[in-house]
Amino acid sequence: MDTDFDFTDVDLDEYVEDSVKGRKILRLEYPLEIKIEDSSGKSVEEIKHIEFRRPVGRDLDLLDSLADGKSVMSGSRKFVAALVYGESRITQRKIEELDAEDVMRCMAVCFGFFQKPSRKTSDQ
Repeated sequence: MDTDFDFTDVDLDEYVEDSVKGRKILRLEYPLEIKIEDSSGKSVEEIKHIEFRRPVGRDLDLLDSLADGKSVMSGSRKFVAALVYGESRITQRKIEELDAEDVMRCMAVCFGFFQKPSRKTSDQ
């Protein structure tokens, strides 16, 4: 497997929508099941969407392992898990359980926050 991940190679057209404050919502192709227990007993909840917040400065520390070339996928999953917004049950361990296709889309969304906007030049 080629470890040079280029998020622009991942098709997100039908999977991602914009949310408030620059966040992104990813629709999972293969929903994740989370076992939960409350006062009524145990049940399984199906997670069909994950919302990601924009990274802040401290999130960049998680990218150190990627810069060393060590544990690229593991470091990427850790970075992705840190950006999950509002859903405390979606941890790094749960990201590891996602279908590989959905993991690649998660990575594309999270690394896509760093994408430079295209500069349009005037014809004048």
